[in-house]
Amino acid sequence: MKYLFLTIFILLNLSTIANARECKSGHINGDAFIYSDGKKVKVIKGTKIPDPANKIIMIFNKGGWIVKEGQYSGECKNLIPKNLGKISGTKIKGKELVLMLNGRLHKAGGADGHKCGWKFKGAFHQPWYDCLMKDWGIPKRVNVNKELINELVSKGTPRNQIFMSGISCGGIDTLRHKGLHPDDFNATIAFMPNCWDRRPDTPLRKMQIDELKSFKKIDALVFHSPVDGEGDWRSNSIWMKKDLGNIPGIQWIDTPGHTGKDIVVNGKKCGIKDKMKGGWEEAWPEGKEKLTSEKQFIKIDKKLYKEMKKKSAGHQLVSYSCFDYYHPEIIKFIESKI
Repeated sequence: MKYLFLTIFILLNLSTIANARECKSGHINGDAFIYSDGKKVKVIKGTKIPDPANKIIMIFNKGGWIVKEGQYSGECKNLIPKNLGKISGTKIKGKELVLMLNGRLHKAGGADGHKCGWKFKGAFHQPWYDCLMKDWGIPKRVNVNKELINELVSKGTPRNQIFMSGISCGGIDTLRHKGLHPDDFNATIAFMPNCWDRRPDTPLRKMQIDELKSFKKIDALVFHSPVDGEGDWRSNSIWMKKDLGNIPGIQWIDTPGHTGKDIVVNGKKCGIKDKMKGGWEEAWPEGKEKLTSEKQFIKIDKKLYKEMKKKSAGHQLVSYSCFDYYHPEIIKFIESKI
């Protein structure tokens, strides 16, 4: 009898792969399950997947203040699908782990700051923040996430086998969702969470950090970098760990800093092309009520700025093959929650 069950299990997994179609070029639009061997990416479009009761689904939310309609979820040949998609097919307690791209985040809408900037002929002052927060899209993502999760549950995947993950603003929104609605899904995996602007003491950062710290518990695995490199004020792991590291339920993994101009993980150079856009301290220019460009912020240590801007940024580390070193940590975390 045990051989019969083994045969059925193998056939079901072969059926899943058979339903996947190779993605040879271009963008992946909409919801999609992702499989990758590091060279070829295979995709199952939509929310229907064979044997859903025996799947562990890790939904991935992209970053950005706003995701516009028609904006792709990923690219076939690189970035998240090619590299993070390698975890798909992993067996955890007799069930198959599958990465899924959330392709409906555009439904959350939101503001990117440009419209408010044009309205006030400048930005980073209180009227600009008030305007931006009226249509801040990150809180609206909760309902979009719920819609996708409920659809997966209706097709047969138990909530306990659904995990939310995301990078940058996607990491913030999934941490927030877990804190607000802990029963919606199992747990969160957040990659380099930050989602604000570069003004020192920006109220956008305070608003989000204060809310996250107000939750009694957030079941999450957080990856972050001391050389994150985004322009967001104090968004690297040094600062973020001070604010989020003591929240009950959060497990924290620090990724490496710079080795020369690159980032090296377990002896492997990452070869990240994106350069540092932040990570140095800046000041508000004296006498200014509002700014018309981020370049108007004053670099406090100009020598450090000139050195840092030539180095690789760790914000998109999860998109590179050197991050494969951490895939077992993701799998171990998920296994501990099932």
